[in-house]
Amino acid sequence: VVLAVPSTPETRHMIGTAELAAMKASAVLVNIARGDVIDQTALIEALLAKSIEAAVLDVTDPEPLPADHPLWELENAQVTMHLSGRAQTRMFQRSADRFIANLERWKRGEPVEPRLDLELGY
Repeated sequence: VVLAVPSTPETRHMIGTAELAAMKASAVLVNIARGDVIDQTALIEALLAKSIEAAVLDVTDPEPLPADHPLWELENAQVTMHLSGRAQTRMFQRSADRFIANLERWKRGEPVEPRLDLELGY
């Protein structure tokens, strides 16, 4: 199960005890969304009980996780500390290029990209 949703009031803790219990024992939960979309207490309980196979978390709540957080100790949890996107080739160059292009748009009074819908929250 791969989570790739924004953090909004509607998605907060969208994966909790009931959703984890509905997954197969072989399920691997991958969160590349935002940390608060998973109820981490429920996730830790599911991982300890081995009711799901594993969790791969690029994001957590809180972020960064404290050094003594239980997720660091679980063999069936992998935490990448919001670093998975940095493996992309030329990511920093593309980010810098987008920043420069948006700065030029802003100077001309044009909207920047991508746009954020404040009502939707993303």
